[in-house]
Amino acid sequence: MLVEIRRYEIEPGRRDEFVEWFETEAMPAMTSAGLRILGVFVDERNPDVFYYLKGFADAVERDHLNESFYHGDLWLDTLKDRALEMETGYEMALVRSTGRSPI
Repeated sequence: MLVEIRRYEIEPGRRDEFVEWFETEAMPAMTSAGLRILGVFVDERNPDVFYYLKGFADAVERDHLNESFYHGDLWLDTLKDRALEMETGYEMALVRSTGRSPI
């Protein structure tokens, strides 16, 4: 499995608001578009950091699903501006599971 690990820096004091928005608006939109969200996490040591993981069968599926979602009307017209309002930056790692990994 191919997994995107996304780490977001959130405006100070707004992480709870971001999590609420992500879980009630962004995540349902992503899953409706076929994206698999494997987990949503908050950093125990940094109150302004948020993570989520997306899973894909392979790079072709990843490219197709991300292209469809991030170039779609819902993301571009509604969700993107709201996300950018609350985040100050992000990093993404792309990892592949090992042969014995449970996911």
